[in-house]
Amino acid sequence: MRIRMTYGEPGASSVPRPRPSWPMSVIFLSLTIGILGLAFVCCLIFGFVTFLNGHRDFKRVQGQPYHATTFQVTRPYYQKSQGIHGPDIAVYASGMVEGQKEWMDLIPYLKRIPLDSLPQNQRELNDSVPAGTVIPVYLFPNLKGQSRIEVIDVLPPGEASRRTETWVLRRAPVALAVLGALILLLVRIRRFCAAPATRQ
Repeated sequence: MRIRMTYGEPGASSVPRPRPSWPMSVIFLSLTIGILGLAFVCCLIFGFVTFLNGHRDFKRVQGQPYHATTFQVTRPYYQKSQGIHGPDIAVYASGMVEGQKEWMDLIPYLKRIPLDSLPQNQRELNDSVPAGTVIPVYLFPNLKGQSRIEVIDVLPPGEASRRTETWVLRRAPVALAVLGALILLLVRIRRFCAAPATRQ
């Protein structure tokens, strides 16, 4: 009984073909697409959060009666806690407004006085806003908590939040559309540049 041996065709090889080496243009395009994709996500999240904050702050004071008065600081408070994305810092104060005890968020006030940076501890806060400091504020008698007190600004109450809301609505969609178009364009260019490498 004969056993017939079969061999592959001449020139055939069982060695796997090497993967194509991508040109530098494809690598650069992939990196650029990744960066633009990250910028797209950040723009989407930042715009959404900014819009929600502005809308909430505007609705909080819309139609509410208020009048100008003063807030006399009794004691400032600095609190630092660990949040999900890093340390959360709260800076507020207790004080007197028209003979009644009130609470006030000090961040808007501290951003309006000439400081190199916000206080980093209780001692620096005591130096920046010592007891007895008088701050011009608006009082919203129908609101509760720290929402009753708002630092007097150049704009009327709620107007800054409304402008922020409008700014996001006008610019965020344009930025997202531009980033999305650039990403799609670069993806097409990358496919075109990668095609010769896959045929090798």
